[in-house]
Amino acid sequence: MSDLSFRKIEQSIEDRKKLRSVFVNKIKTYRLLSDLEAEAFRDGALERKTKELMALSISIVTKCEPCMEWHLDQALQAGAKEEEIYETIDVAIEMGGGQAAAYARFALKAIEYFKGPSA
Repeated sequence: MSDLSFRKIEQSIEDRKKLRSVFVNKIKTYRLLSDLEAEAFRDGALERKTKELMALSISIVTKCEPCMEWHLDQALQAGAKEEEIYETIDVAIEMGGGQAAAYARFALKAIEYFKGPSA
């Protein structure tokens, strides 16, 4: 993976961590959104891993790189396997066409990032 891609992912993670307290303390709707997210991703009829993969697919179609990075990491933490992620990307490309394929490249780079240097 290129150093630029690596830095872009790290910057996304750093920005989220650094700005979280500002969102929590100053943005009134953020806590509501956080509560909504916690409820939406709670295990239910669908397990959290499936929901994170769904969110990854939506993130690709909507071209949100910070969302791709977050939901890919969350899917991996929830036990998603690489093959499941690749199939999730297949669904995103089917739903979003060429633009989704272009943005899915970021998700592929993020897989490398989260797998670490042994990838």
